[in-house]
Amino acid sequence: MRTWAFLLGGLLVWTVHFFGLYIAASIFLDTDATRVLTLVLTALCLAADAWLLWRALPKLRTGNPDEMQHWVALIATLAIALSLLAVLWQGLPALLV
Repeated sequence: MRTWAFLLGGLLVWTVHFFGLYIAASIFLDTDATRVLTLVLTALCLAADAWLLWRALPKLRTGNPDEMQHWVALIATLAIALSLLAVLWQGLPALLV
């Protein structure tokens, strides 16, 4: 179970961010509350991704002889990096307007 949580952690953060922004935009439309919620949710999700990346990088760097563990660390790191980019991509336009 831990391996699946490690693999899907970044994608779960991205999902929470996406649906959180969608809900905030649907309820508050184009108000300042939407921008504040976007800022808070984006900051929290970026912090969660940074924490996950901080946990994933040492597992990737160690020369683990088990190929499966190395593959899991590689895929998890790539998913977290994708999540970081997606959270920035989704949150930034709402904050720039």
